Amino acid sequence: MKNLAAQTPRLAVRMACGLYESLLVFGVLAGASLLYAVLVKPSGEENWGSTYSALMLVVLAGYFTWFWSKGENLAMATWHLRLHQRGTQKPPGRLRSLLRFAISLLWFLPGLAAAQLVGMVGHERWWAVLANVAAYAAITRLHPSRQYLHDVLAGTEMVRLARTIKKKS
Repeated sequence: MKNLAAQTPRLAVRMACGLYESLLVFGVLAGASLLYAVLVKPSGEENWGSTYSALMLVVLAGYFTWFWSKGENLAMATWHLRLHQRGTQKPPGRLRSLLRFAISLLWFLPGLAAAQLVGMVGHERWWAVLANVAAYAAITRLHPSRQYLHDVLAGTEMVRLARTIKKKS
């Protein structure tokens, strides 16, 4: 048997994992939205405003913090990725995972803020967010280990799990 060492996964693999994770998160947010609708019975736009948005942010923070503090979520397990505290093989823990979540909002917030500042609406706003996501992903090329900015700042690292290859005898 040959054991391959853990390494930083390629950007394409991490982006594919993120796309899969977005599908899972959509289900989590849909469930939370349904629960909100049943409990609050919102009747107008004001009831789906800032309170709802804050609740969804708390749900996301809880979801990611819970799974990342254990070292992986379902999408990461599917793609054989693991989250470690930098320089160790230990999962990052809850506080570090929460910090990682807060910093990872840089994927979207600068693009949304820029779109708001220049008055973009509708589809224009999503183009600004998409440009932000592309720029954020491209930043990985500047770091020697090719980690995301939120991993560098939070003291975490994403690695591809070592896999065992069986040789025929």
